[in-house]
Amino acid sequence: MARIFGDTDIKNLKAVLASKQLGWREGGMVTKLDEAFAAFAGAKYGICRNSAMTGLAQAVAISGAGCGDEVICDPLVHFGGVAALSFNCVPKFVDVKYDTYLMDPAEVEKAITRHTKALIVTNLWGLCAELDKIRSLCRKHKIFMIEDCAHVIGATWKGKHAGTYGDIGVFSFQQGKHICTGDGCVMITNRKDLHHKLYNEWAFRGESPSFLTLNFRMNELTAAVGLAQLERFPDYLKEYNENLARYNEAIADCAWLRSRTIPKQAEQAGYIWACLWEGDKQGLSYDRFKELAAEEGIPFYYEFTERPAPTFPVFRKSTAYHHKDCPIRCPFYKGSYTPAKSKTPVAAKILKRVMLLPVVEVEPAKVRATAAKIKRVIKRMETD
Repeated sequence: MARIFGDTDIKNLKAVLASKQLGWREGGMVTKLDEAFAAFAGAKYGICRNSAMTGLAQAVAISGAGCGDEVICDPLVHFGGVAALSFNCVPKFVDVKYDTYLMDPAEVEKAITRHTKALIVTNLWGLCAELDKIRSLCRKHKIFMIEDCAHVIGATWKGKHAGTYGDIGVFSFQQGKHICTGDGCVMITNRKDLHHKLYNEWAFRGESPSFLTLNFRMNELTAAVGLAQLERFPDYLKEYNENLARYNEAIADCAWLRSRTIPKQAEQAGYIWACLWEGDKQGLSYDRFKELAAEEGIPFYYEFTERPAPTFPVFRKSTAYHHKDCPIRCPFYKGSYTPAKSKTPVAAKILKRVMLLPVVEVEPAKVRATAAKIKRVIKRMETD
């Protein structure tokens, strides 16, 4: 479904323009979106920001993590690691599960040390990680839990919405996400102290901010669009989920394209459809599969980032704040972890085999046509 920007969006934008207050104002559109999204997700508090990347960085800022501290992250995407570097923390990457592509609680437990201060779990491609298990580990070891929820508006784990297990949940309104405001973010929390800290970091009156961070607030025009889009989201999500189901059905009988496992405790939100190539186990050629898919015009995205995040230079060179010793060789860090020694073999295996298709803002007719093409390619691979 193409996003609808219509009368409600225009009405909200006109109200902002008429107020002549385009930046945040107490009780305005931003406040309304804070409250509306928190209610939607089942959280006590919401506070909007200009992007999810800055939201993740600010979550690290209020976690208490800093020089000499480790922040546990997962390796399929780099955003959690970058957020950790933003406050000179050591991003410590742990592996994921092969069936769900999500952070493995067993690997988290093995990675915890006395230096661990925070954890950023990525709820990836519409599916939540095992959030209750991760939360239990964080509580046991007094670790601040941050959920990266950029891909999971509408997704739940054990009946609770993504973002409500952690101390902070960070959602994205970037152009390609479930809800689009161009750019934007909302952070949610059930902790009054964290909401107070986030809010008063920039809405203070006269006194200095109480902790080091930056001003990442959303403006009134962006929130005006966000409010209208949030109203339409249930209709969007219904179609996204139908698109997801069509792709799953297309490979349901194929023994060598492995569907992503959706645990019974999870409700997935259609965002990116993914499966894993396992044709080599059947003596099939991946290159031949790609040739046939290209002939059919199937827009598969292969291998995603090709390699896990801890292999990226930004982490291995350890040059946060443009200094060769930050944060891995920072004199305040007394741990022994380095990204160069990171062991994430499952993530590496997934990234070499994963095949992706978008389901957001793709017309159902196009999805049906692509699903039919996938079936044809499977048949040709098995009969040629």
